Amino acid sequence: MSRKNKIMAAIAAGALVLLVGSGVARCSLASADGPAPEDAPQQQQSQEQRSPDFSEPEGQGGASAPEQAQGSAFEALVGTSWIAEDDPTSTLSIVSGAFVEKSGEDTIVTYWTIDSEDAGSAVLLASKSMTEAASPVTATIEEAGGTTVIRCDALSHAYKQVQAGARSLYFSGVTSKLAESLGCELTDIESAVSLRAAAVSPACERAVWDAEVWIDFAGNIATTTFTLDDGASTLISVTRAPDGTIEVL
Repeated sequence: MSRKNKIMAAIAAGALVLLVGSGVARCSLASADGPAPEDAPQQQQSQEQRSPDFSEPEGQGGASAPEQAQGSAFEALVGTSWIAEDDPTSTLSIVSGAFVEKSGEDTIVTYWTIDSEDAGSAVLLASKSMTEAASPVTATIEEAGGTTVIRCDALSHAYKQVQAGARSLYFSGVTSKLAESLGCELTDIESAVSLRAAAVSPACERAVWDAEVWIDFAGNIATTTFTLDDGASTLISVTRAPDGTIEVL
């Protein structure tokens, strides 16, 4: 089951869905003489911000300011990087709704939602796949010798937080159709996606354009998505607003 939860702008009646990846254009424009078009897809809401209570240790960063404001401390750990206490070659990335553990060529993804919480700990409902029944596990965040440590029965190791180094994001699947369809410069699009990726999945090195653009002609809005190759297929939505500004989620 795909984790992609498409985040798109509302498509008004008369919207044109451009499947630029396949070169196919499907027109759903209303016609006075023709049959009524199919219902336009409804806008899907972005992933919900969950609200744990315990606080991120002072001086430890990694999550973007908007996420820290909208969620509580556990959710604010989205976008942080960690290494195993007993194995520096094993790493952990916390992305929205998932732990991504890497050791050599092996990647283990654990999906989670928050069930309940106390100061310094939370009970998570965790599973190794989106189709597997989730089981409750306890995750704790603690200070040990000035280092923030996360422990969880669903993880292979206890991990200590580190500051991720600067990474260049590589883009895959991008063609000239992206800038043409979205109506803005390619460099501006990639810059916005890179900043968002650094905030939500700093260990990720590749973003794949999904080759679909949703255009609301009435509102003069265009939206597309990128999928991060981070093990959890984190989705980034890019919207070109009527004034030409680019918004990412």
